[in-house]
Amino acid sequence: MKTISLIPLALLLGAGMALSGCVSAPIGGAKQTEAKGSIRAGKRTEVLSVSFLKQDCTFASYPYTAVVKPSSHGKVDITRGTVKAHFPSDDPMHMCNGKPAQGTLVYYTPNAGFTGNDQFTLRMTGLNAANGVADHTVKIRVVK
Repeated sequence: MKTISLIPLALLLGAGMALSGCVSAPIGGAKQTEAKGSIRAGKRTEVLSVSFLKQDCTFASYPYTAVVKPSSHGKVDITRGTVKAHFPSDDPMHMCNGKPAQGTLVYYTPNAGFTGNDQFTLRMTGLNAANGVADHTVKIRVVK
């Protein structure tokens, strides 16, 4: 089985949050997104990064981020640090792509010896008036 990097997953989730394009019907007012990817067993892996920037590509704010449905077979860590902006080419903010900015990083570490499927759901708020609350379900296949 081929293992894929979750960095593109993080970029897709970030773009999805910015555009709120891949959403299903809101549950409890939150937009819903889902992403899938594979990671190696026993490794802490970044699965999501997001930054909110001003029009001049400088830091605007951190989103409120919390786990609303925990992982069954691993640990989710939410930290702040430097991320690289990534916006779709049709977004006016795409001029910020690749530039470092402060943001929120989400890591997943599978339990020792675990391989198989796991998932968790994050809630992020503070995006903007159009999509202020979003729930992101991350489905992970942990492989050896």
